[in-house]
Order: sequence, then C-alpha cells, then structure tokens
Amino acid sequence: MGLTQTQEQNQATIRPFEPGDTDGFLDLYEAVWGRRKSAEWFEWRFEANPYVDEVPMVVADADGQLAGAEPCVVFPLAVGDETVIAFQPADWMVHPDHRRRGLFTRMTERLLEDYADGPESCYYNFPSDAIMPGLKKLGWQEIGTVPTYYRIQDVERLAGARLSTDRLAAKGMLAIGQAGLSLARGVSSLTSLGGPSEYTVERHETVPAETLVQLYESGVPDRVHIRRDEAFYNWRFGNPRWETTTYLAKADGGVVASVIAATSDDEDLRRVWVLDTLPADGSAPADSYEALLSAVVEDGADADVLKCCGAPMPATVLGRCGFRPDDEFPLSSLSSRTKAVVRAPTPEDGDPVGREPWLGAGVDPTDGGAWAVQLCGRDVA
Repeated sequence: MGLTQTQEQNQATIRPFEPGDTDGFLDLYEAVWGRRKSAEWFEWRFEANPYVDEVPMVVADADGQLAGAEPCVVFPLAVGDETVIAFQPADWMVHPDHRRRGLFTRMTERLLEDYADGPESCYYNFPSDAIMPGLKKLGWQEIGTVPTYYRIQDVERLAGARLSTDRLAAKGMLAIGQAGLSLARGVSSLTSLGGPSEYTVERHETVPAETLVQLYESGVPDRVHIRRDEAFYNWRFGNPRWETTTYLAKADGGVVASVIAATSDDEDLRRVWVLDTLPADGSAPADSYEALLSAVVEDGADADVLKCCGAPMPATVLGRCGFRPDDEFPLSSLSSRTKAVVRAPTPEDGDPVGREPWLGAGVDPTDGGAWAVQLCGRDVA
C-alpha cells in the first residue's frame, strides 16, 4: 500500500539551514534548474552577506536529502533617514519528486516563524507566476510591475536559448525578429555610441566603494531604494560568475555619475547587466549618463543582450543607446512583465502602514510607486 499525501508530508522535516547542507542545496539547484552552481557562488550569495550572521534559509529534509529549500538574500532598504534590513526570497525550489505535497507552504511558514523578531520588517521579491498564488496566501501583496530595458544584439541566439524551455516564445521571438525587433536592432546599430566629449569615462575592474558611496550620498532617492554603503558594494558585486566593471563619468576632475555593469555567460548566452547607476535619483546631467551607457554598450559588443532597469537613466538616453522597454512593442509581445510583491510588517494599533521605520518615514511599502530599486537590489546572480 502506498503512502497517503499526509504521510508523505510528514516524512520531510522542515528545519533551518545547517553548514553541511551546501552540497545538498547545490544538488537540488541542479535538479530543479538544470545547471550547476559552485560552492564559491553559494558562499558569496548567502554566507558572505554582511547584513546577517547566518544563512537565512529553511530546508525540507527527506531522509537526509534536501527535497526543498527557501533561502533569502538580505538587502538594506532605505527611505528618508530610515533603513530596514529586508529579506528577498531567492532560489526557492522543491524537487520534482516532492511537489504538490505542501512543502512550499510548510517551508514558508517556518521561515516567517523563525525570523518573526528579525529582519522580516519587509519581504520583497519578483516571483514567477508559479509561486505567486502561494505567496499571496501567506501575506504577500502584488504592488505593480517593473519594466526592464533590453538592447538585443543577437535575436537568433536569444531565441535559441529559449527554445528548450519555451518553444512558442522562441518562435515568436524569431518571427518578430524579422519585423519589429529587426527595426530595434537596426536603430541600435545606427546609434552613435561615442558619448558626449565633455565627459571622460574611466573603467575600473574593481568596485571603488568609497567613491561610490560619496556619489550615492550626493543624490539619494526619496523613494524606497537600496542603501549604498561600503559593505554593500564590497559584497554585492563580488559574484564569482561575473566580470564586473565600474564606469565613472568625470568632468573637471570630479566624478559626476557612475555605472556598474556585470557580464555573465549562462545558457549559451552572453549577457551584460547594468546593475547600479548613480546618482540614483537621476540628478546628474543626462549627457553624463549617456557617456556611461555608451561605454557599456561599446564594451559589450560581443554580448547577445544587455539589460537595464531603466531609471534613473533618462528614457531619451536609453533610446539613443538602443535599449527598448519590455512593456512596449515589440518586446511586450515576447514575455510577461516582472511583478513586484511585498510582505509588509503586520499593522499595529490600526495603522495601515505598519511598524517603524516605514511609519517614521511616512511611506507605505505596499505602494508600488514608492519604490526605486535598481537591478542591484533584485535577484540577479
């Protein structure tokens, strides 16, 4: 006689991550996503995070094998003078042989319980449609969609990478590539990428944290964003899978604006991510941002696609450098928009906003218009 679903559920123990679970996590990741990540990547992503002392993760242990895992990446969210250490769920997964047994719900409930008095003042993330219903049942709220800008430089390779996971999307990408995307690519190829001559762009293979923090403080957004400090810069851009370059736009000997871009090779695609742009409030001259983005495009000539969150780059600059948003044709017909969700603090005393520090800053975290998080604050790894 086979096990009932309840008996199967009870066989898996939900517990916190332990140091000996790293190999099991990487095995589970490969089983679920079809690609292997290294122990060095795991150490950077979870263990080296400067804002927590432990790996914030719960796992489902089935007779010594990991059947599921729910880790979080921790970010310092800021608004006004207030900062909160927030959890961003990332790489949540259940082994195919253990799905539809309630593990997702059990792990999430345990995660929320374990960090009830910790940095759970806010959870925010950008989930797939598959886990969205489960998150909503457990208190997450959808707050809007987040546009991404793409400069597509090889439509055929991009479609080929999608073929194994989404055949219809791949066929659509190739079809549109013969029309709308070919036009976008043509505009990109005709765009002058020299950048305004009054700005000198310096390239650094390291991340000059002290310089970047000073530039961040010169134009702090008045919305919810990632608080930049030296600890953040020294950790966030240390991904061993990236080739990271810092671009500084200088005029009259001073740094006016900056961009951090990372290049990665995955799924037979070469991607360039424009992860961090300063000043983050968009207060630098538009020409300085254009000089930086032009340099990124020039260096990324061999990439298949370049990605950027858009703001604080002016839309005119993005257009001149060949970037197109995914909420407009032709890209809007190829994929769904990225959705943002938040699990805000439990309201107290009838306050619709919640506990400090959000109350002190007068900001409602469930208002999507109150957020200004760039790619460096999203699950890009």
